[in-house]
Amino acid sequence: MDREASSERFARGKRASRDKAWRTVLLAVLFHTYWPQRLSKEEIIKKLSSFYGETPVPALYRDLATLTGCYVEELPEPDSEGLDEWCAGQQQRGFMAISYDREKGTFGLERSLFAIDISEEEARAFAALQEGFSPGTPYAGAVQHLLRRWEWLFSEKSRRLVQQKRKRRAHPVQLPLSPVVDYSRHTEIILALDQALEDGAYVSFAYTPLAGETVTHERVEPYELEYRDGHWYFTAYVRDLNTFLDYRVDRIQPGSLSLDKDRFLPGNRRRPGVRIRYWVSPMLARHGSLSARLRDQQVTMLENDGGAIVEGTARSLWWARRLLSGYGEQVRALEPPELVAMMRESAGSMYRMYEEQ
Repeated sequence: MDREASSERFARGKRASRDKAWRTVLLAVLFHTYWPQRLSKEEIIKKLSSFYGETPVPALYRDLATLTGCYVEELPEPDSEGLDEWCAGQQQRGFMAISYDREKGTFGLERSLFAIDISEEEARAFAALQEGFSPGTPYAGAVQHLLRRWEWLFSEKSRRLVQQKRKRRAHPVQLPLSPVVDYSRHTEIILALDQALEDGAYVSFAYTPLAGETVTHERVEPYELEYRDGHWYFTAYVRDLNTFLDYRVDRIQPGSLSLDKDRFLPGNRRRPGVRIRYWVSPMLARHGSLSARLRDQQVTMLENDGGAIVEGTARSLWWARRLLSGYGEQVRALEPPELVAMMRESAGSMYRMYEEQ
């Protein structure tokens, strides 16, 4: 019996040792994944609740001592003098650099235990992302915060490489994300529309078109939110008109957007679009520089260098006119007749604008 009891105590000891080792590893991972957020002892214990028993705080403090080589009372404050030197010493000794804010009762990792080396191409891509997501671009604040979390894991060599790429005189890679207007004023509207799309909530808002008076749109069904050509566009299905309408987000009146409590099934509706057909000049067709912006797009090359015929489904006549207008005199609308009339009207308006007085 004594031998059996001794074996059982030994087995329990092995399990406890194994559980403590695994718990300490998870604690280290937790500090890395939550940076730069600081965590209180209550938050840490809650996130690892299945690993801490009846006396979680003493167990947590022992784990912190294992990770840092210091008692909790010896950990520096996040604004202590000589913190950088202490972090460097911790790294050399193979310990984690965790600080303790005694006033707020929170712990935080000051320096990553591991460092990532990146390549020249990755450094260029990282710098392009930093420069491309400037204030006003889609989710600029969230993207910059995410980039800072990535950069925190970089080695010193990698950080210098990114700085070198950002200081370069030539800018071979630029992301065309700069907004045409200041969309920072409409951040709340963009986030609310995104939430409505995710939740399937009907929305109401006041909208001022380019030419016309402000109109209130009640309980429209959100369909799509897109950032294109420097603008945010919101597409909704209007049940009263039985059609899809496109809205420029910056023309939605601030403070007028509201989400209804009623819900619909997101993704249950499909925009039919409009089938269009247009001619492309020989110069464009010869180089094959035809962007695939149409659904089910088909290109037919004409004989004797006669250009090409492009067919496909556009989102709407309004989007089709925007697409063809971008090619200028290099394209000509062929079908449907409504699109031909719209392009003819646009061309006539431009001619009259430049006509000699």
